[in-house]
Amino acid sequence: MQKSLTQNSFFYFIYNVLNMIFPFLTSMYVARILPPVVVGEVAYAQNIVSYFSILAFLGIPTYGMREIAKARNNHKELCKLFSELFILNFFSTVFFSILYYVLIFTVPDFQRQLLLHIVVGITVILNMLNISWLFDGLEEFRYVSIRNGFFKFLMFFLLLLVVRTPDDMIPYAFITVLGVAGNNLVNVIYSKKFIKYQFHGLCFSRHMRSIFMLVMVNLAIEIYSLVGTTLLGFLSTKESVAFFSYADKTNKILLQITNTVTMVLVPRIAFYYGQGKLDEFNQLLTKALKVLVLMAVPMIILIEFTADFLFPHVFGTLYIHSAYVEQILCFVLLIAPTGYLLGSRVLLVSRREEIMVFCVTAGAIVSVISNYFLIQLYGEIGAAMATVFSELVVAVLYINFGRKEFSLLSLKKNFINIGLSTVVMSIFLLVMRYFCAINWVTLFIQITGAVLLYAMSLRLLKDSVFCDYSNRVFNRVCRRKCV
Repeated sequence: MQKSLTQNSFFYFIYNVLNMIFPFLTSMYVARILPPVVVGEVAYAQNIVSYFSILAFLGIPTYGMREIAKARNNHKELCKLFSELFILNFFSTVFFSILYYVLIFTVPDFQRQLLLHIVVGITVILNMLNISWLFDGLEEFRYVSIRNGFFKFLMFFLLLLVVRTPDDMIPYAFITVLGVAGNNLVNVIYSKKFIKYQFHGLCFSRHMRSIFMLVMVNLAIEIYSLVGTTLLGFLSTKESVAFFSYADKTNKILLQITNTVTMVLVPRIAFYYGQGKLDEFNQLLTKALKVLVLMAVPMIILIEFTADFLFPHVFGTLYIHSAYVEQILCFVLLIAPTGYLLGSRVLLVSRREEIMVFCVTAGAIVSVISNYFLIQLYGEIGAAMATVFSELVVAVLYINFGRKEFSLLSLKKNFINIGLSTVVMSIFLLVMRYFCAINWVTLFIQITGAVLLYAMSLRLLKDSVFCDYSNRVFNRVCRRKCV
């Protein structure tokens, strides 16, 4: 049975709200307990592990979600497909886990914090049980949000219980590993409701081309998204790693908001394209892009006006540098999801993985070169500049190649409405900043007033997307009151 996109969006919104709140609370707490150099050490160790995790994944999360979405109405094929991908993921994880531990035990640079690297590396091993792609492909967003919420609460409780002094670096790292372990184990148990594991009559070769291409894609993506932290660790200080890490972590939390709509629609987009329903395919892409821009633009404006107050007051005065980093990184909130929607997802469903490899490889090359030079000139600020530049290169390439597969409907009127509404909220924020000393009260007034003015402007301009969604919410609330 086809699931409701509205219901999926709701549960995925809950999922993302939890993913925002708990990392935010965790970061606030950790920043008050652990010094920046310790936060930087953990962030650097997690950064190194990320390269091995993405290799161990073999591109299966992306590929698996697409294939599961296509096969979900054929239970026999679904079980066979899942089993093949699960076994491939298992053996790749074993191989790259061994490779990771050989690296940390032989390279002198890792010996100084060997125990930290051992603990964080457990997440690579746990990858063999990561089957979240099954539930994404089946559009089981209700289960995903409930499971995610439970382990977020558990991890935060353990953090408060265990991490109490500046020396608690290892317990902090271990708690992050426990969260991954819990999610993966519950996934494996719950998966038996949908599939039956098979070990006979499997065909692994049919997946190899797409998996190889997606490994290259995901590795390149990791390089251009993680190389900033990696090179900061080599070329700058661990404090710079911490400042960049906190801004990057905040930005990724906000990115989950702008990605909400696109992520919910990916399985349905793959389904429509696979069924040859190109009108529905193009309508969904157009609608998603409109919502994405409508959400991302005001978020960027608010960050530019509030980051220099929020970061030092939330994480501590030492993290004012993170505010400056975030004011640059925030442009990724619009750039990355747009490229993801109109390029990466379109190329994926049309099986043009080789183009994806080219796009992200170009982005990785640009990222390495720009990070290398900009970090030496501007430290963590340079890493932020390089991140935005490389994301922009990838998005432009994605859209250029992906546009052959889709035909967007009219966008001009919606974008003009968003632009005019953004000008209104920006003028309000400028006036507030000029005439009012900023504190928590005026900050609340700034944000609330800006959001209300933005919404009212869109309503007065009769923006089709905003009016459609606001009317739905209003009608649903009225129905519930009547009941």
